[in-house]
Amino acid sequence: MLNSKKERILSITHQQDIDGLFCGAILKNAFPDTFVYLTNYGLENILKIAKTIETNIIKSKKQGTIIISDLSIDNEEEASVIKTAGTMAKNKGWNLIWIDHHIWRPEIKDLIQSFASVVLAKEKEQKCASELVCEVLNIKRTACMRMAKFAHIADFRLPEINNMPPLPEMVRYYLTFPDYYKKLQSIINKASKGILWDSELKDEYESKYLPLKESAIKEALKSLMVTFVYNYKVGITESPRVLSKGILSEIIFKRYDDLDIIFLFSPDGKISIRRRSDSEIRCDLVAQKLNGGGHSYAAAGTIKSNSGQEDKEFGKIRIQDVLKAIQTALA
Repeated sequence: MLNSKKERILSITHQQDIDGLFCGAILKNAFPDTFVYLTNYGLENILKIAKTIETNIIKSKKQGTIIISDLSIDNEEEASVIKTAGTMAKNKGWNLIWIDHHIWRPEIKDLIQSFASVVLAKEKEQKCASELVCEVLNIKRTACMRMAKFAHIADFRLPEINNMPPLPEMVRYYLTFPDYYKKLQSIINKASKGILWDSELKDEYESKYLPLKESAIKEALKSLMVTFVYNYKVGITESPRVLSKGILSEIIFKRYDDLDIIFLFSPDGKISIRRRSDSEIRCDLVAQKLNGGGHSYAAAGTIKSNSGQEDKEFGKIRIQDVLKAIQTALA
């Protein structure tokens, strides 16, 4: 789809996990003239993405391709913001490709397709965004294929993850840092050169992260609520920032193997949803009722606090707030 290895690439990708970071690293490996911009979901971030597109188009002395990866759009407002920036880029001679493996609403996909090529994975294919980037752009470099395989194993939490470097955990750890952006870009730069793990990462993992991980797991299990919501056995707990949602959900499911679904929340209202592997619950449909989306096996949403104004920590999400929200979402 791209004409030259020398083509200028603006990579806009998800910063929260290995899959998004490796999308950028794969592009840097295959197309050296690549600038990687890391971001997350939500209107505030979408506005920043639009600004980044406009700024790069104006400053660039040559045309190129904008590749947005591992990011989905949830509503018309966000789609309209991106459409304005994307249409401007298109009018300036830039191409725009949107590669994602989440489930999109048809009307949102149609709107984005008015100015960009949209490539989405089918739910049954179970492909991560890194794999799609390699596939769509016909990238077959050894280092890139290695990253795509790693991302797939990490994204779908396959058993092989136990034989891989704990890089996904370091990403989650770095996201708690004030200078997280610099840390994540360092991972991208190393990975683009074929370095997925080194002594610096290993030392920091063993001396700084592991003690925090053990403490975080104990705290999360201590606050875990197990209850029934309709016919579902549900687990609810506050998820420490330093701990991967995938790792925490695996630990809980091992301890309570009869749970149907788990809700991991943070005080700001973000909720991660995970189902038991043999369950037919659609996490993405549950998430849609919680202002979010995702996959059938894992998704995310947001809720608001029901705390009263007299509460000193007004706005902070608690288990009771989550329970009330999921009673509606699972109805």
